[in-house]
Amino acid sequence: MMNMTKPLTIALPVALMTTVSAAGAENITLRVGSGHPIGLLAYTETAHEFFAPELERRVNEETEHTLTIQELHSGAVADVDEILQATRDGLLDIGFASLIFEPSNAFLHNFPLFMPFGTPDPYMATEAGRATLEAHPEMISFFEEEFGQKYLTGSCLENYGLGTDFEWRAFSDLEGQKIAGAGVNLDWIAGASPVTSNLNEAYQAIQTGVYDGYISAAAWWESFSLYEVAPVFTLTDFGSQYVNSVTINLDTWNSLPEEVQEILMEVSEEYEEETARVCAESEEKAVAALEEEGATVFEIDQQAREDWAEALKDFPNRMAQEANERGLPGTEVMTFYLEELERLGYEWPYRYEID
Repeated sequence: MMNMTKPLTIALPVALMTTVSAAGAENITLRVGSGHPIGLLAYTETAHEFFAPELERRVNEETEHTLTIQELHSGAVADVDEILQATRDGLLDIGFASLIFEPSNAFLHNFPLFMPFGTPDPYMATEAGRATLEAHPEMISFFEEEFGQKYLTGSCLENYGLGTDFEWRAFSDLEGQKIAGAGVNLDWIAGASPVTSNLNEAYQAIQTGVYDGYISAAAWWESFSLYEVAPVFTLTDFGSQYVNSVTINLDTWNSLPEEVQEILMEVSEEYEEETARVCAESEEKAVAALEEEGATVFEIDQQAREDWAEALKDFPNRMAQEANERGLPGTEVMTFYLEELERLGYEWPYRYEID
């Protein structure tokens, strides 16, 4: 994923804009946005293609109020690591945040990333992730208490795999290779030499030999044309990740008419499901596109997955203990998610132990 970091430079809050017309009907304008471009990842695609138009349509058709939505994606108001702050400060009314870029503010909300080789099924990841938050309400109230916003829903990221400029089959084949990652997934790199990077610089870095591969979803490998310099993509099934949040500034929420609040909650719930659908379809479409471009796509065999997962056996517990030391319920949250996936029928390639 792209790592776009810079100080939040816009300082003047933008309040929810409403005017009252006859019979108490309101003209409402909501500013919604994210740090990623539309269409790069499933969560921004569905924010643009489903959430914004569906919310606008339902409010305008089912209530006496008029809603206009202004979309501000691709860092127009805030970069990927600034969405929580921008929504708190009123620069956005509704923020779509990728919490992988909030390791300090939302450390434990990245719990799926702390357990690599989770389910590749975005529907299952979404169900288990949502259940984990609901079972630990402090993970939801966190947004209101720490950032002055109401949590509306979460959503998935696509299933991670590995793109390389070399072919490999066994886990031991990675030895001596330089593999890049961003954020928490840098810790997934075992057996190879990890390199910190981001998708913006991946093409040139691979082309010039800075590193030999990058942890990525198949869809991103295709959309960034990385197959041109690294024509091998391996479906490793690191897992689909339930690590995005959709929140609304609390003052904005409290100012909305009750019927608009109800529609917003309904659309948010449907957005979560729609994003899971897009996550599921994007991999299939991307694989077909990569193969059409001449790239080699293969699926990691079970032994290689087991070997890689076992090499990471201490990582989940280390992250749980780090969360505990921060005063967060790391052990409880991660154990719940691990067991919830099992309850839904998922079998881990290596069964992690959380103390």
